[in-house]
Parts: sequence; C-alpha cells; structure tokens
Amino acid sequence: MTLHEDEIDISDESVRELIGSQFPEWAQKQILRIRSSGTVNAIFRIGEEFAAHQTVNHSDDEYVNPVNGATTNMAEGFFSQLKRSIDGTHHHISKEHLPRYLTEFDYRYSTRTMTDTARMARLMGQVDGRRLSYKRVKGT
Repeated sequence: MTLHEDEIDISDESVRELIGSQFPEWAQKQILRIRSSGTVNAIFRIGEEFAAHQTVNHSDDEYVNPVNGATTNMAEGFFSQLKRSIDGTHHHISKEHLPRYLTEFDYRYSTRTMTDTARMARLMGQVDGRRLSYKRVKGT
C-alpha cells in the first residue's frame, strides 16, 4: 500500500547495497524489514545492535502507540533542550563544528540523570591514554 503518489518502493536488496557501500563493516549483518505505519515508507533493522524505529500517527490524534507504547516525547525533549542550549549558551554554531556540538550535547542529554560529579568521573574514565590536539582555525 502506498501513502503518497511519489512514494519510492525501497527493496531489501537496495537497502543491503546502500548499507554495504556506506558501512562495509555492517554488510554481513542481517537486514530485516519492519512493518511500518503512518507516513514512514520503509524501516529496517540492521543486525542485533540497532533498535527498530517505532512510530506514532499524529494525523490520527495518536500520541502514544497503542501496541508498543512508543511516543515522540524523548525526541521532542532532546531537540527542545538542544535549541535552548544553542540559543542560550552558544548563540551561533558553525556548520564545520556542528558534529562536535551535537556529540557534546548528546553526551550531556544521555547522562542528564547523573550528578555532575558522576558525569565528570565517567568522562575522565573515558579519556585515559588520549591526547587532545588542536588544529589551526581556518582563516587565521
């Protein structure tokens, strides 16, 4: 069943080819199509490490999936906090450093239930044997 006139049919084989070309280390993992609803065209599970995408259908006034309890609350909370962090702390971020900002914010959001002391101890436990190196900023 198609939901949109311009909907593209995505085959299991095309997903396997894309995964193999973009992530060769995952090429041998099992690819499993997940039944989807709402306006999501194709969802696949890749191996055992990657969780399946769950959906809710807001156009039907569904905000909690009745089958699996999925909601968009965590994603909405994450992006709300990210926007406030950028506006309130950084004011502006460059496209060049965007991955660094997102990684740092993801770490803070993922550890938001930890105390500052516990978060710092975890961070220090992850930097052993690593060295920070700085490159010259472009244009200086």
